[in-house]
Amino acid sequence: MSTLQYKSGLGNSAAYQVSGTPQVDSGSGAGTTVINYDYVTSEVMLMNVTSGSRITAFFDGAADGIQLPAACCQVVLNIKCRQVKIVATGLSPKWSVCAALTTIDKDALPEP
Repeated sequence: MSTLQYKSGLGNSAAYQVSGTPQVDSGSGAGTTVINYDYVTSEVMLMNVTSGSRITAFFDGAADGIQLPAACCQVVLNIKCRQVKIVATGLSPKWSVCAALTTIDKDALPEP
């Protein structure tokens, strides 16, 4: 006899309502950083904390990203993703990314 194992999925609104397990990543210096999550995000906050630099964030391998100008305020995006790629350019860039993670496994999202 098999037992039914219930798992949260993309269509489960409760998984988003109770989400919010934080994962905070930060970096400095020009270059590219890829952040992989074990669970689907419900929200991602991006911050560029230095003047004279530009931060561009790409989600799940997308060709288009969002740019944050130098010493920008924070940007909060309600987005489902499993990966964020940060490209930092300019003079001594420093950035932070805070993701609110759901309980939905990253493999529930279709491949980009």
